[in-house]
Amino acid sequence: MKCESTLLYLFLMFSAVSFCGCAATPAFIADQAWSENYAGMEGVQSNDPAVVDGDLKTIGQSQYVEPSSDIVQSHHASTESVILLPAPQSIHRVVMHSSNVEAFDIWVADNQGRWGRIEEIKSVKEEVIDIRLNRPVRTTGVKIRIRRTSDDAALRQKNTQRVRGWRIYTGHVKAPAKIAEIELYGFASKQDVEEPPSAFSQEEIDEQELDELLDF
Repeated sequence: MKCESTLLYLFLMFSAVSFCGCAATPAFIADQAWSENYAGMEGVQSNDPAVVDGDLKTIGQSQYVEPSSDIVQSHHASTESVILLPAPQSIHRVVMHSSNVEAFDIWVADNQGRWGRIEEIKSVKEEVIDIRLNRPVRTTGVKIRIRRTSDDAALRQKNTQRVRGWRIYTGHVKAPAKIAEIELYGFASKQDVEEPPSAFSQEEIDEQELDELLDF
């Protein structure tokens, strides 16, 4: 009877060890889930290279959209940062470092080069803006279109005048975003995920622990 109790105890201990070993693996993989920064790859192009140069100390800015023939619309033009990748990538995470962005949209290019909006960020509270998309989007281009910055009010006041009840615009009323860096990530491929460093496989470790328990 005592022997049977001992064997049952050892079986339960072995099961617990095996379960813990299996449970540790997903946690490790989760820490290694993101790919390299696609915006930092060779061959990437941007309408301001400073936002993809990999240096947080260099501050770039979003660029005004091509002006319209309508002067009023031109003065109200939005700004955007465009990143073109040398090859299609599946994007799941967008990180932007900015000190004045308050709201923006994320656009991506389809396989025919047409742009479509996939995310609308209405309120920004941090200088490091980390956005996880609902699903990975395979694309060769990502565009950050700025909707509002903390510098808009000052620029609007500077470039707006009232003459005999008319509002006259003398320049842009939407300020560019100050952007230190934009980063694009996908999920790491299986070959990019390193296995936990060990001289033995998990099965060998479990067998060794069982042998030690039996010897005890």
